[in-house]
Amino acid sequence: MVLLVPDDMPAGANTLVGNVEEMRALYADWDPRIPKLLALCKDVFKWRLMIRPSLNPTWSHSSAAFTILGDAAHATLPYLASGAGMSLEDGHVLGLCLGAVKNKSMSEKKKALEIYERCRRERTERVVSRGNRQQYLYHVHDGKEQQERDHLLNQFAKFNGKGKVEREQYEAAGLSVEMDPLAWRWGGVGSWLLTYICEEDVAKRTREIEAEASSSSSRRLSGGSVRAVL
Repeated sequence: MVLLVPDDMPAGANTLVGNVEEMRALYADWDPRIPKLLALCKDVFKWRLMIRPSLNPTWSHSSAAFTILGDAAHATLPYLASGAGMSLEDGHVLGLCLGAVKNKSMSEKKKALEIYERCRRERTERVVSRGNRQQYLYHVHDGKEQQERDHLLNQFAKFNGKGKVEREQYEAAGLSVEMDPLAWRWGGVGSWLLTYICEEDVAKRTREIEAEASSSSSRRLSGGSVRAVL
């Protein structure tokens, strides 16, 4: 069982043995089913949830000998339930990129890692950002912001049972895609989080990088030279 509470752990500590009575006291006034469940717990651990800034300029070593993936590259909070999913996508995309390597040249290896990172960095940063947004939405205190959140929940709930809802339908109701506080509906993140296809992204980014390389090569060839005569 996972319960999310404000962080009161001392600096430098990431995991600590917790106090069962303290845990139960935090949820004493909740729905009576919650304290009933917590009464069955015999021990508890505190585990600090953390994110960190993006790793710049790249996830890969300049030698192209190694790269990183998963939480090592894009640690995220659990509010979008996507950390493990992102790691699986990372692994699949990296496998596709390495599988396309034609030889052991440095240029081929660097190209593979560039495609991998171009695929994954934009997507995972978007997931981390939305996870942070969900943390705020789930923990907002009673008041004006809470009322605005609940109003949006009710507005988006009107589309329940209508399947895939297009952007224009939301906009006609005065709503914008991704405003939905309940992330899993199509108007939250469903329209992009749940529709990602690794193979399509790798193919798209491969074309991008090859086109950029071709353009760069053409510019070098057409640059010409100037000879000064004294």
